[in-house]
Amino acid sequence: MRGNSHFGFGSGDLRKQIATSFCCFGLLRCVLIAVALLCTVPVLFADIPSSSVVPFHVVRGFAVIVPVTVNGRGPYQFMLDTGSTISAVDRDLARELGLQVQQRGSVQTLVEPVPVLLAQACRVSVGPVTEMSVEVMVRDLDGLRRIDPAIRGVLGQNALEHADFLLDYRHKLLEFDTDGELERSLTGHHVPLRREGLKDSPEFANLAVQARITTDGVQVMNFLLDSGSPSLVLFGVPENMSGGQSLVGDVAGHQQLAELHQTQLIIDGKSREVATQTVAFHGAGAAIGGLLPTGIFSRIYISNRGSFAMFEPKQKKPTPLDHMVASLPAPKPNGGSQ
Repeated sequence: MRGNSHFGFGSGDLRKQIATSFCCFGLLRCVLIAVALLCTVPVLFADIPSSSVVPFHVVRGFAVIVPVTVNGRGPYQFMLDTGSTISAVDRDLARELGLQVQQRGSVQTLVEPVPVLLAQACRVSVGPVTEMSVEVMVRDLDGLRRIDPAIRGVLGQNALEHADFLLDYRHKLLEFDTDGELERSLTGHHVPLRREGLKDSPEFANLAVQARITTDGVQVMNFLLDSGSPSLVLFGVPENMSGGQSLVGDVAGHQQLAELHQTQLIIDGKSREVATQTVAFHGAGAAIGGLLPTGIFSRIYISNRGSFAMFEPKQKKPTPLDHMVASLPAPKPNGGSQ
C-alpha cells in the first residue's frame, strides 16, 4: 500500500497549499486525490434548503467552501474539490456522525507513509444533490483546521459523480442542473472530459481534460480538472528556477522547491496566460501532465453525466441563478438613501 500526499505550494506571503494523493486500500483499492489546504475567513452557513442554487464562499480567490449535510446532519463546511476522487471528513466529525471504519490503508507523504481510515456515509448532500453510500476518508485535517476550525471535510468526486453543475465564481454561486434545463440555457463548446481512474479501482476517478500549453513549443497535455488547485500545476522536473521559486511541502513539514513561471494555456480554442508551478511529482499517473484549476475561469459548466465541460459558457435565457442575482437589493449610494 502506497501513495503520495499533501503537497503545498507557496511564494512569499502567498502560502497557497495544494495536495495530490495516491492512496491504496488493500491490494486492489487505489484512490487518486487532489486536496487544497488554504487560508479562509470563517463563514457560518444557515440551514439552506435544497435549492438548485447554492451560495459558496471563495477563499484566496480560488477555493470553494460549500454547505454539506452528512447522514442528514449539518450543514458542515466542506471544501469542494473536483480533483479529489474521494471525499474526506475529519476524525471529530466522523465520531459525531458515528461513522464506522471499514478499511485501513496508507497515504505516502514526501518521505513516509501515513495511515488512513475508510468509512461509509449513508448519504452526502449538497443543495438538491444527494449521493447514497459514499465512501469517505477519515483523517486529521489539521492543515485546514489550523487556518479555519470550521472546515470539517472535503467534498470529492465520488459525491458528485452523478451531478451536473455550473460553478460561477463571479457571483459565488453553485447551480446544479437536475433536469438538463440549465445546459439547454447555455451556449458554448462541449469540451470532452474523461474519467481518469486507476485500473484496480474503476469506481474512483478524476475528470481529465486535454489542453495545450506553450513552453518550449506547443505541447498537448492531459490535466485533472481541479477546483482545489490555486494555479496551473505541471508535473515534471523544474529546469532552472529562473522564474522564481515556491516551497512544496507535506503535512509533516518536509519541503521541496517548485519553479514559478507564466504559461500560455490554450483550451477550447482560447489562449490565456496563467501563473504556473512546475514540481517534480508524478503521483497523478503517467497520462496526466498536471492540474487545471477551475478558478482561472469566471464560469465553468461541468457535466459528470455527459462527460464534458463548457468553459466560460454564455447564457441564452434567464435561469434560476440569474433570477436570484437579479433579486438581490441594489447597494445604496454613499451618503444617500433609497
